[in-house]
Amino acid sequence: MPSRGNPNVPNKQRRIASRSKIQKRNAVNKVSKNPRGTARSNVLLPTSGPLAPPSGKKARKLEKARNHARQRAVEKAMLQEGEVQMT
Repeated sequence: MPSRGNPNVPNKQRRIASRSKIQKRNAVNKVSKNPRGTARSNVLLPTSGPLAPPSGKKARKLEKARNHARQRAVEKAMLQEGEVQMT
């Protein structure tokens, strides 16, 4: 009889197959990145510098700043029209 490491767990091939199935299923909802650095890529995007895409942390900070600026603009417009927001 062939030796088997642990008969109570799936073997390595089954683990890899199930993991790849889960990753494919989860990838449907994600935004795909530009395949840069591959043969399918027609453009190389920078990873640093002013043209690089912002990191997740920086993107959150920029979004907060945009929302704050929008709120200030709305309040300024309301003051010019004579409306007062009750807080």
